[in-house]
Amino acid sequence: MERQKNTFSWKIGGEAGFGIMASGTIFAKTCLRAGLQIFDYSEYPSLIRGGHNTYQVYVAPQPVRAWRAAVNILVALNRETVDQHLAEVSPGGAVVFDPGEYSFRDFRPAALGRDDIRWHPVSLGQISVDHGGELYMRNTVALGATFALLSVNFSFPAAVVKDLFMAKGQAVVDLNLALLRAGYQAIDSEAARHFPWDLDPLPSPEPPLYLAGNEAIALGALQAGCKFYAAYPMTPSSTILHFLAEHGPTYGMVVRHAEDEIGVINETIGAAYAGVRAMCGTAGGGFSLMTEAVGLAGMTEVGVVIIEAQRGGPSTGLPTWTEQADLRQVLHASQGDFLKIVLAPGDVEECFELTQLAFDLAERYQTPIIIMTDKYLAESHVGVPRFRTVLPVDRGLVRRSEELPPGDRFRRYDPAADGVAPRTLPGTPGGLFVANSDEHDRYGFSEEGVANRLAQMNRRARKEAMVLRGLPHPTLVGPAKADLTIVSWGSTKGVVSEARAILTQRYHLQTNHLHLWLVNPFPATAVDTLLSRARTTVMVEGNQSGQMAGWIRQHTGRQFDHHLRQYDGRPFEPEKLAGQLQALIR
Repeated sequence: MERQKNTFSWKIGGEAGFGIMASGTIFAKTCLRAGLQIFDYSEYPSLIRGGHNTYQVYVAPQPVRAWRAAVNILVALNRETVDQHLAEVSPGGAVVFDPGEYSFRDFRPAALGRDDIRWHPVSLGQISVDHGGELYMRNTVALGATFALLSVNFSFPAAVVKDLFMAKGQAVVDLNLALLRAGYQAIDSEAARHFPWDLDPLPSPEPPLYLAGNEAIALGALQAGCKFYAAYPMTPSSTILHFLAEHGPTYGMVVRHAEDEIGVINETIGAAYAGVRAMCGTAGGGFSLMTEAVGLAGMTEVGVVIIEAQRGGPSTGLPTWTEQADLRQVLHASQGDFLKIVLAPGDVEECFELTQLAFDLAERYQTPIIIMTDKYLAESHVGVPRFRTVLPVDRGLVRRSEELPPGDRFRRYDPAADGVAPRTLPGTPGGLFVANSDEHDRYGFSEEGVANRLAQMNRRARKEAMVLRGLPHPTLVGPAKADLTIVSWGSTKGVVSEARAILTQRYHLQTNHLHLWLVNPFPATAVDTLLSRARTTVMVEGNQSGQMAGWIRQHTGRQFDHHLRQYDGRPFEPEKLAGQLQALIR
């Protein structure tokens, strides 16, 4: 088999508590330090303890925007990993396993019918114990073995292990290095020489950041000057809370683990009303509890940022798996008509940039901003260049005391305003007003008259046109004339990008891509114009009912020629998607 350099996929599997996540992080960071690019993807069940966990890292010399289903090295810390994932191992690939582990008793690789792959029995647990470690530390031994198979210089993983464990003291560092080296030496040099995949370090002028979508959102919030974050832990949004609890206070942020999601959003609205930039985060179930308060923010015109990280539903559904099925819930959250600005970042860079934008929109238009992500984007890591995009802070129409007209009570909800009425911060002399959840007059006092109702509703409705005028229109990526126009939203951006590259390189087919990051208010005119020029269209989205396709049809009247939908909890995969798209074109 011809040798392949710097393009491969690695996967480790075992029970929770086997160090699966730590191993995946070390492997991914080692590849980044070697000048390569990565995209990782983890799977785990919704259990407090136990269950089958996996961590997969796809590596390439060029930027990577999606995972790959095929595996070149499978590290099996138990028999269940072999049973569930053997079919994913590509011809010529390898399985590293511990023949001494109890679940591998009476294990006969030859009986599995995969004589096209290499089996590498390594006594991971025994090596760990012999070198002063515990049985559960065999994952570090396995890491050393896989790096040996890839013929990478030992110094690269050693440096990452040293950095990762340094905070725990030199003794812990020395032990883990000893286990890593023992695993490295357990692989025969001839086996490594004949293994078809190599990791050959490349020069890297600037080490990339190792980030997941949730971490990028948290960094975007810090960059935007957010000073309050509240959440109740709910997968897959929880790591935003973890990240900000650790780093937020350094930047003057108050981070609150509230008692439930009702408390979360009401605290966030209170903080925003008091004058600070405020954000909260949850998943679909928690957002269901927030919906009444979303309406409170809309009626009182308090700008808040809400992260809604999707997972499989309905109800508890698939708590640790991915889906894009909360769109209609978010668009129609809370009763009545009012503007909710909905953004859907497609990659880590957009998570950072759109979070900054969300805070500006929240204060500029004084309305709830909802950022929709999902488990796949929220928790998958990628190597990205250091962020350069820093948006100037726009606090919107905030009036100081000297800017207020004398001799009159402050008209907070002046119906004559052009959509957005000026606000004051609590304590501003002469700026007193009532923040009322009932329909109200210009001063905030309850008012149910016809004329006032129409004036206030029409003023708030004018914000939608203002938002559309102030944001860039969506554009097509790829040739103007193409065999197929692919439309997607949110996290499918990277998968579509990689599938398009496969279609071009392998099948010489021309496609273009419309990625929708602005969901509401919907840029109907621009989208309608782009779709009118398409030869054939397909909508790619991760839900059963085609929610985005329906949203587009509602606003433009256009139906798609084809639909590709996935709702089994797993993300789209580029190779499979490319095959489906190629079949549509043919």
